[in-house]
Amino acid sequence: MFWDWVERVSWVAGIISAVIALIASLMASRSAALATRQMAMLVAAATDKPELLQKLELEARERSEAVQRRVRAVLVSTVTMIASLGAIGLAAVMLANLPDHVSTKIVGGDAPRTVQECSGGGEATVCAPVHVYELAAGSKVETRFGGVGRTPARTGHGGLSVELPGCESEVKWHVVLDGRTVAEAVSRDVLVHTEFPMTSDREYTFVAERAGGDCATTELRVRTGFTFDD
Repeated sequence: MFWDWVERVSWVAGIISAVIALIASLMASRSAALATRQMAMLVAAATDKPELLQKLELEARERSEAVQRRVRAVLVSTVTMIASLGAIGLAAVMLANLPDHVSTKIVGGDAPRTVQECSGGGEATVCAPVHVYELAAGSKVETRFGGVGRTPARTGHGGLSVELPGCESEVKWHVVLDGRTVAEAVSRDVLVHTEFPMTSDREYTFVAERAGGDCATTELRVRTGFTFDD
């Protein structure tokens, strides 16, 4: 926490320094232009050479434009830095507000085929297990999913996403927690998501039964997890 505050103070100090440098550059530019013009007028009047005044004013204008370009560069870098810090702060807030989600594991019952489903790429790749059942007409499966191992146990919500890709059929399923049904649905070639309140140390049972359909087997894809409350 201490180093977080140090980093924030350094960011603010950098912004303030850039603003002060910008103001100082503007003031120096104006002062230099005024002093140069006054000197040029005195020299031109003393030597009776008006073309000298034009030459000196041209040189002063070029120096002033150079200073203005540097000032614009400082301004652009300052705005860019502020925008970058704002983007970093927004990303930090978004990450801090993301739910704490953990995938649950199979601890008993019918064991489906489990594959890893990944999204993103490179260092940002996120993978989660997907449990795949092959259901024949009239078949039934029961799988127990365990807790997520937190001491002490924390409150939150268990969740399931059930999908039937590629075959028109009907699968009835429900979730049993502590001997009672806490969620149930009928999937027909669609993705269904449900959540139910529980604690992180509890187990629940997923029960699915295929009623029928034209396919020899129906692939049932189930994603499970637990989301902690704040």
